[in-house]
Amino acid sequence: MPKPNDELAEELALLQGALKPAEVAELLEVHSATVYRLIASGELPSIRIGSGTKRRTGLKVPQSAVVEYLRNSRSTLTQSTSEVA
Repeated sequence: MPKPNDELAEELALLQGALKPAEVAELLEVHSATVYRLIASGELPSIRIGSGTKRRTGLKVPQSAVVEYLRNSRSTLTQSTSEVA
């Protein structure tokens, strides 16, 4: 069972490369509402920072989650393109 300090260290490591949803939207060239939908659906993991009362306050997306999302999207696109051909 991991120690609380180990869990904290893991979360801090994720935050080192975390992006705001607006930054993710810019990278993916989509509207920020699309990023929030991906987060809400669970397709794009996020971390909530603080206990803000606003629903979207303090959301961060690890860079690794963005990379994984892109990999999955490309493999899905490649598969669907192959099925059409």
